[in-house]
Amino acid sequence: MAISKETLKAMIRDYHGFELSDGELDLIAPELDSYLAELEKLRDLDLSGIMSSRLIKADEGAGADG
Repeated sequence: MAISKETLKAMIRDYHGFELSDGELDLIAPELDSYLAELEKLRDLDLSGIMSSRLIKADEGAGADG
């Protein structure tokens, strides 16, 4: 899932980043593509058997009366 130079430029502009030349965008493109590939791997993980940490509440050992 590659991001076009036009999209990158628009994102940089929208977030008030430094303007990059096409050559500079070509330099960062492989790293960005690698990052996006890793995100796709995370999306494909089956976490249906994993309990959400939001449901677990640790007992810190301190009662209501200290």
